Amino acid sequence: MRAINRGEGISVREASKQFGIPRRTLRNHISSGLTEKRLGRKPLLSDEEEQLLVDRIARFANIGLPLTAKMIMCYVFEYFEKNNRQHPFTSNLADEKWFRLFLNRHPQLRHRKAQAMNPARA
Repeated sequence: MRAINRGEGISVREASKQFGIPRRTLRNHISSGLTEKRLGRKPLLSDEEEQLLVDRIARFANIGLPLTAKMIMCYVFEYFEKNNRQHPFTSNLADEKWFRLFLNRHPQLRHRKAQAMNPARA
């Protein structure tokens, strides 16, 4: 794409032969402007939004108020509702599949049973 966009006189067909990339793939990337490869559906939350959620979960855990899975799923559902964004959730919670995949994307979070903590220690 860089060779084509720089105006080096390379056509899509020539770039396809030179770099061994199918012509249709090059045309799709040029028309969309995207260079990174992503499989599957478009994520519901952007990377920045997910990172903010991870930070919030960690902050609550650090002060001694660990969030349960249900609380996180409820928070995500409310976030979509408040911002009038499309979502596939049917109940008033994000579904468990989304939560499981969210935990897989962020291995620094662990799904554990919360234990009582002394308020002075928190």
